[in-house]
Amino acid sequence: MVSASDRDSQLLHALQALIKAQSTRMSLYKEFNDAFQDYLDDKCPEEQYYSVCRLVTEGFQEVSNDIQNIEQDMNDDYERKDIGALIRQLQEKEKAKLHETVHLQIYTIESRKGDKDYDATLQEHNARLRTIGDDINEIWDEIRQESTELSYTLAA
Repeated sequence: MVSASDRDSQLLHALQALIKAQSTRMSLYKEFNDAFQDYLDDKCPEEQYYSVCRLVTEGFQEVSNDIQNIEQDMNDDYERKDIGALIRQLQEKEKAKLHETVHLQIYTIESRKGDKDYDATLQEHNARLRTIGDDINEIWDEIRQESTELSYTLAA
């Protein structure tokens, strides 16, 4: 039988793995945004930009799979459906963030071609991205709180 302390330690380890996976996702977003900016600034040819997009997409999928496994562990192994629900919310918000980011990039490229004015559309996507970012930060605050509380419990 697993002691409460061992179980808490395993749970903390899973939360740390979640934090690491999210950090990887943030690094992927930076790479994605940097490549897009380089493409817009004519520092990166179109083929290279699309290559980075493919690699980043693969990275996002891998991170998402890792996080889904942690979510399942929270629900099944640790019986922490509250944390599992937070992870599910995080995944949904991250999916929406990626969707908005991709659309923002597409509309930015289209607006630069000059065929159509996308200013209002770009503003809408930027506003949605800000809201999604705020939502993600709130979820992360709750997850970090759980992690901190567990750390204190284990240290006591």
